[in-house]
Amino acid sequence: MDLSHRITLDRVCVRQAIGATVLISAAPFLILFFIPVESNTSKHKSLLKVLLSFASGGLLGDAFLHLIPHALDPHSHNEASDPSHRPLENLNLDHGHSHRGDAHGHDHSHVMSVGLWVLCGIIAFLVVEKFVRHVKGGHGHSHSHAAAPKVKESSEEEEKDNNKHGEPRPGSRRRKPENPRTKSEAAKAPGQVSDIKVSGYLNLAADFTHNFTDGLAIGASFLVSTNVGIITTITILLHEIPHEIGDFAILVQSGCSKHKAMMLQLITAVGALAGTACSLMAEGIGEAATAWILPFTAGGFVYIATVSVIPELLDDSKPLQSLLEIVALLVGVLMMVLIAEYE
Repeated sequence: MDLSHRITLDRVCVRQAIGATVLISAAPFLILFFIPVESNTSKHKSLLKVLLSFASGGLLGDAFLHLIPHALDPHSHNEASDPSHRPLENLNLDHGHSHRGDAHGHDHSHVMSVGLWVLCGIIAFLVVEKFVRHVKGGHGHSHSHAAAPKVKESSEEEEKDNNKHGEPRPGSRRRKPENPRTKSEAAKAPGQVSDIKVSGYLNLAADFTHNFTDGLAIGASFLVSTNVGIITTITILLHEIPHEIGDFAILVQSGCSKHKAMMLQLITAVGALAGTACSLMAEGIGEAATAWILPFTAGGFVYIATVSVIPELLDDSKPLQSLLEIVALLVGVLMMVLIAEYE
């Protein structure tokens, strides 16, 4: 193969990989236009909680059925085509049990490494959330609730100071009429709003790294062949649609408007483009992804689903609403099962 033909193939590969990455980023984004949720208001609360349930199922399914298994077995897709990737137990070796023992030790250390990176992801997201809450001055819910009785007590004292005609007694100050907007804003718990916003941005960070690994997979697949690249693109696209819907629901729950949530989701597509570029420029970089990026991202997804999303579903709700939320969670897990089964 001459140099000019090789350069032409490389250019075609780059165009195909970049085009596929843009497709998996734009297609789920367009679907968000049809979701009838504009903001985190009482009007859309029921539907938003159903979408949050779907998001938690998708996050947990993605972590335990997609990211962690791929990190544990990075060569699973190549075993059928490359005999060197077959399990060691299936080879006829004459060296006794020494190689099997070494392989077992290597596998055990690899599993331990993956597990540690998952825990690192969980702990890292916890540290970031605590740091941001400290910087923003969130002091939890106890302080806001403790201040309420004092306001009520002072208002009762002022009522006692008023005479029977409704005029304040001499020496007492007339209370200024409260602004309804100020009163409604004061009723919100500062700590709660801060917590939700932090979880939304943590989800964006996890989504960015997840898109980066998707970009790595797309770039590497097109380096193999066009057919492998197309199959990988279709698989990732089917995987991204429910994932993006769940991320959108988490951002809306965090306080973003529909438009802002969509824009933030589109920004995370930069991660996919960066992953594709890295994969095309440096072949073999995917090994680093399976070593720590995948399990670390899985830990982030587990943290977001269990700490930020599921607690929102524990609020009092009607039996039918609770049933819909559980069904939505199971649907999110089922979609990840189907994608993991046929990818």
